[in-house]
Amino acid sequence: MLLTTFAVLGCVAASTQSPVVSTGCGKPHTPGYHTVHGNTGKNLSIKSDGIPRYYTVQVPTEYNAQKKYPLIFDYHGSSNTPLNQRDNSAYYNYTNKYLVVYPEGRGLNWQGPTYAAGSNDLLFTDDLLAHVAAQYCIDPQHIYASGKSNGGGFVDTLACSDVGDKFAAFAMASAALYTDTKLTACPNKKRAILEAHGDKDSIIPYVPTKDGRGGPLPNVGKWVGWWGQRDCGANAKPTIDTKPTGYNVTTYSCNGRQDVVKHYHLAKGGHCWPSSDPETSDNQGGSCKGARVLDFTPKVLEFFGKWNLKNGPGS
Repeated sequence: MLLTTFAVLGCVAASTQSPVVSTGCGKPHTPGYHTVHGNTGKNLSIKSDGIPRYYTVQVPTEYNAQKKYPLIFDYHGSSNTPLNQRDNSAYYNYTNKYLVVYPEGRGLNWQGPTYAAGSNDLLFTDDLLAHVAAQYCIDPQHIYASGKSNGGGFVDTLACSDVGDKFAAFAMASAALYTDTKLTACPNKKRAILEAHGDKDSIIPYVPTKDGRGGPLPNVGKWVGWWGQRDCGANAKPTIDTKPTGYNVTTYSCNGRQDVVKHYHLAKGGHCWPSSDPETSDNQGGSCKGARVLDFTPKVLEFFGKWNLKNGPGS
């Protein structure tokens, strides 16, 4: 699938996309987590931009090849792997309703920051989506993207692109927002946006005082407000819930759409996918201690469950 990309005011735009058509219905698949093609021993891969690109996939238990499943693309952080992100989000512990695909970044990085120069991950995402739709029975109205850190920042880049028109909602944790550093960086896109970020994040600070490893970063609170304005207009006003213990929740609602932008601001959260589960990759690594007040994955699934391509802010 041909896709051209170019930078516009710090965000990546792409050519107009055709709708997703799932032709994979009727093809059987074994439930569980898969990293290789059947019994071949070869890693799951496609060719994108002329090079091999890799991914893994979680097939729901009791997968029915005639039933259309909602789909999540879940992007790992810089220098992490698809397995790391699978262990962080752990969707499989909460639901069997979704097919979940874990793409692998080239060099374990995603397009956007300077350290990922040369990656065309919008093209990879588009190509992989077409491949998955041809192999599995998916519901084109219910396609979602999530990610952590550099992967979360790429989810925002995806939201700012025409490729993102195929996705119904976007969720990020500790997002490295290198491509979205001003209100005008993401023109003409209205998206359902969810993000969680900690005040104690030393990798992607909530209020940066200097450039990050991959370039300038925005104030996260201001970035949340930009999405509120993009979805709800220049006069958009947030609602802030300070009742939860350990975090505040900022939301924007408009045009009959409740909480179309939702942000969890953790008072003591570090650089992680928030979870109370001690077995997640981030918790085992010690980066999530202050974020154990929030289980983010159920919040993501609740958010995704609200939105489809017909009722979202861009519809």
